Amino acid sequence: MQIKIFEFNMVCVNTYLLYDETKESAIIDCGAFTEKERDRLKEYITSNKLKIKYLLNTHLHFDHVLGNRFIYENYGLKPQYNEQDDRMPNLKIQAASFGIRIDYEPVSAEHFINGDDSIRFGNTVLKALHTPGHSPGSLSFYCEKDSCVFTGDTLFHHDIGRTDLWEGDENTLIHAIRTRLLTLPENTVLFPGHGPASTVAEEKRHNTYLRI
Repeated sequence: MQIKIFEFNMVCVNTYLLYDETKESAIIDCGAFTEKERDRLKEYITSNKLKIKYLLNTHLHFDHVLGNRFIYENYGLKPQYNEQDDRMPNLKIQAASFGIRIDYEPVSAEHFINGDDSIRFGNTVLKALHTPGHSPGSLSFYCEKDSCVFTGDTLFHHDIGRTDLWEGDENTLIHAIRTRLLTLPENTVLFPGHGPASTVAEEKRHNTYLRI
């Protein structure tokens, strides 16, 4: 599996474009906000002749869904995410609380993803892990074959997700990390929603929030 990383919008979200030799692909957390950012993403998709099969969201905080309408309008894909995140305020309301105006309507889900669901494109399989705490429906997407997991804002390099936003809960977050992410093989690479990658082994040893 190939992993192309884009850093998009004012909050520096990591948008992941995954694809394999079949050219089928999935986008995780499309944060493309400006026309320039959207053009960068579209040019990469076109130049590599990719067939976008899924638009996945680890969670529905506004910075991670700013590009969902762009993907829908250009590729006909609606987002897929965990239904519990629909309890939170929508994109426009969230963004307004941070002083950001959004002029377009959010895109509703095509399909809801539950924990342990499998997402298949080409020869690649992602397993959805329900890792709540940062948001009620937060998901991480694990690719066992390629020893990597996309953690959204649940777990970062030497840090964890904030829990002071809508329906966040620190105890729930820590429990999810310890039971769903730190139980993965230690060589598993963690690709977070912001900042640099890490590994399960690195976070077990050096993440001060996770010491027992």
